[in-house]
Parts: sequence; structure tokens; C-alpha cells
Amino acid sequence: MRSSRYTNSPAPLSRKRGRRPGFALTVLAFLLPLAALAASQITWKEQFYNPHPLPKDLILPMPCGGAMVFRPVVVPADRLLGDRRITLGGQDERFTFAEGFRQDFLAGSFAAPGAAAGAQGGRLYYIGKYEVTADQYAALGPQGGSGACKPPTNLGRLPKTQVSWNEAVDFSVHYTEWLYAKAPAALPSEDKVRGFLRLPTEAEWEYAARGGAAVSDSEFIRPLFPMQGPLSDYAWFGSPDSSGFKPQAVGLLKPNPLGLYDILGNAAEMVLDPFRLNKISRLQGQAGGLIAKGGDYLTPPDAIRSAEREEINPFDAKGVKRSESIGFRLVIVGPVLTSPQRLAQIAQEWHDLPKSESALAGTQRLEDPLDEIDLLIKSTEDQALKERLTGLKTVIEANIATRNEQRNRAAVSMLEFGTFLLTRIKDSQAMVESRKKALVTLENAPTADPSRQLLQKSLTEAEATAALDIKYYRDILSQIVQEYPPKTIDDELIVLKREFNEQGHTHLLPYADLLQRNLAQFRQSGDLASPEILKGLR
Repeated sequence: MRSSRYTNSPAPLSRKRGRRPGFALTVLAFLLPLAALAASQITWKEQFYNPHPLPKDLILPMPCGGAMVFRPVVVPADRLLGDRRITLGGQDERFTFAEGFRQDFLAGSFAAPGAAAGAQGGRLYYIGKYEVTADQYAALGPQGGSGACKPPTNLGRLPKTQVSWNEAVDFSVHYTEWLYAKAPAALPSEDKVRGFLRLPTEAEWEYAARGGAAVSDSEFIRPLFPMQGPLSDYAWFGSPDSSGFKPQAVGLLKPNPLGLYDILGNAAEMVLDPFRLNKISRLQGQAGGLIAKGGDYLTPPDAIRSAEREEINPFDAKGVKRSESIGFRLVIVGPVLTSPQRLAQIAQEWHDLPKSESALAGTQRLEDPLDEIDLLIKSTEDQALKERLTGLKTVIEANIATRNEQRNRAAVSMLEFGTFLLTRIKDSQAMVESRKKALVTLENAPTADPSRQLLQKSLTEAEATAALDIKYYRDILSQIVQEYPPKTIDDELIVLKREFNEQGHTHLLPYADLLQRNLAQFRQSGDLASPEILKGLR
């Protein structure tokens, strides 16, 4: 393997010769050189490419004095082979054939600022802060930046739609080529190799849309990312009170927790992957048309969701299909194998992987190995081989039994912890109510009265404790629902209740029943409102 195939890109201007690969820089130090470079080539007013500047924005110049803004998406993981298991999809029965919960794995191309490549601290990729607009698409031109320039307009802030998947891919290619030629140091680099632009994978898009590492596990799997206000504050959807059934200029509403605007609604967004149906926890084998994510300005409000995925036939009777409601945004990523040294580092990490993390970890399980061994036993006439296979089957049976027992005990422990959290939530909310009642008795006391101030401080602390307890409880619900099937949960709750009875903790039985109801509701809706947590507690 020749090293030249990995080192055809010059070192970025922000690195010195001889420095170890990696971003051993602070966030500010990392972004300032790129921002300064971009600013020197940008003549558009900020309102046309970044109406809501935020810390950590990565701004790339474009032809005609334009610009495009990207947000970092951190994926907590350690080392180069580290990745994060994420839950995609949802539990809405209307859409489970396409969107049922499934597991995927994600990692970033670039070392997070402050973390050396291959070390703990997370990796990241970048995703467009806004949908690609009509003006940005026009600035690049059909020949990749050689077209006549026109000044940006408010109408040009509409998302670029009526574009085919191939045209969106071509746009990412031409934009990358223009940056390599005109502003190479503006692109983030890893191991001295520059990144490039493309459409996001579905996992990259949905992880960012849900809020990534900026939200808790229980918030991540909800139908919508956390919102401080109604859906209409964050998404343009099909309603006279929202989009008016027309596309809207990007960046007019509030962003998601990662600072991404219009990630839901307005224009649906194409991704890199082809569409496949859901087959109960995994994708079905037939790859079909295109995927459009997130809904659009025609989608009803009750159908707007992070898991939304629609198949689009790339062709119709007229040829290539273009839709008025489908656009796109880009990501910045990099190659995996950047140098012979990086390849050697990956190979060493692979060698050091624990034996239990096999190449099949996290995938759909194969056929029952015991059935496979039975078939082999029946198909062979070699008596010695039959005996060896029978012995192997006994060993596998013992290992499976041990694994199942360990899994079941872990499930009981999680359910027990959830039960105790419910008792804590009840106690913390009772503390809040008692403080509120005590304050009522002092409502006529002066504001500066020491007793009233002390009681108000105590109330504030009690409310914070109650909120934290509820957050931990939702996280536990999320983890239980993701890790264990409903039958295992129900079976092990029976075991837990038996243990409570045997231990004389019968006062915990109503909390165990409540936990079971909460889990069923959480599994169905992906959420559990605070007032619903203790509802029906006897």
C-alpha cells in the first residue's frame, strides 16, 4: 500500500510541522482561524447566510461572496474505532412499518477540539445549520461556481427545492472542489487530510435532528426534540397557523438543541441512503428509492417527528422527479483511512478489541445456534463428529443459560432502581408541596423577612431536586425500554414483586405496578409528562 494515496492533501494552515495529528486546541482557538479566513471572502450580509450567529459556528465561503454555516455534532466515543450506539425510529403505530425503533452506530470524522486523535473525548462531524437556500444553490452555479453572480435576496432565503438527489450530490461535489481550490484551509482536517461535503447519512441526520449528545437518552428517543414552547415555534408544518402551506425563509423560527434551524418541517431533506422498510428492530433487505426526512410545510402537525422518513421515487412519467417540498442540507466529513499510520493505529485498536465485541455485535442475531448444531448432528454419519457436536451443543446451552440469567438479573436491578426512584420522586414532590403551603402562611410577611427568604430558598432547592429526580427516572425508563423486550420486563417485574414480598417491602408493590404502567406508556409514546408519572399511585 503506497503512502501517496493517503497524503495528497496539504497540511492545513492552522497546524505547524511536526505536531502530532489531532485537534489539541481549544474550541475558540480551533474556530477563529477558519472564521477569519471565511470572513475575508464573504461579501453577503449576514442575514442572508447566518441570521442567528451562535458560538462554534463553522462558516465556509462560497462563490459570489456567499457563505454556508455548519454546526459541530459531537459523538461521544473513545479512540478511532469507538462509536456510539443510537436508537433511531419511533413507536408510532401509524408508521412502524417504516420507522420502528432500531439500533444503529455512529462516529465522527474529526477529533473534537481539545482531544487528540485516537484519545478519549469524542469525535464530531459538521452539519448544515440551515437548509441549503435558493441563493446558495445559485451562487455555486451549474458549473460549480463559474456562473454569473447575483446579489442575495429575501426570496433567495427560501430552501432550495425542486432539485433531484443527483443534483444535490453534484452540488456537494462542486462545492467541495471550489473550496479545495479557493479556500482549502477553511475546511476542517483530520490527520492532515481535509474534509469534504456530501449529503448526510440517515443516522447522521437523525442523530443531529434529535439533539445528539446535547440531550439525555430519554429526550433523544422522544418523537420531538425538547422544545420550550409549541411546535409552531420550531417547525413550519401544514396548517394555516403555521406555514400557510407554503415554504418559508430559513432561520425564522427557533433551533433544536444543537442550533439547527428548520430541521423539522419547511422542506423535507434528502439523505445519502436509499429507502428500506423496517423489519422489527432492523431495516429490511430491499433498497428502494430516496429518503426524505423530517416532514415539510404540508405535513400535518401530528405527523411532524424526528423519525419521519418517506420514500421518494427518483423518477416519474416525465423522467427525473423534482419536488417543491423537498430540499437538503450538507455535512462535512472525512475519509476513514487517512494515512498508513492511521491504518496501523486502527489495526492495533482492532487487535485490542475485547473478544466479546465481535464483528456481529449489535446486528440482528443469526439463526438459533442450537438448531444449527442439531441440523449438523442429523446430517452427519460420522459418530465421532456427532459426539463432538453434541458436547459442543451442551457447552453452548450452558453459556446461553448463564447469559440469560445475567441479563435477567440486570433487568431486575434496573427495575428495582426505577421503583426506588419513584419513591424518591413522591418524597421530593411532597417536599415541594409542603414548602409551598408554608409560604402561603407567610404571604403577608415582608419580602425581606428572613423566615420568608429562607423558606423561598428551600422551595427553590426542593424544586430543583424534584426536577433532577424526574430527569433520572425518564433516563431509566429510556434505558429499560431500549435494552429489554416487553416480555422480559413483565417477567422480571413479577420476580421483583416476589422479592419485595419475601423481604417484607410490600409498601413498594404499588410503586412497582406504577413503574410497569409508566414503562408501557413510555414505550408507546416515547415520552412521559411529569404530572403523569405518579398518576394512579395507590
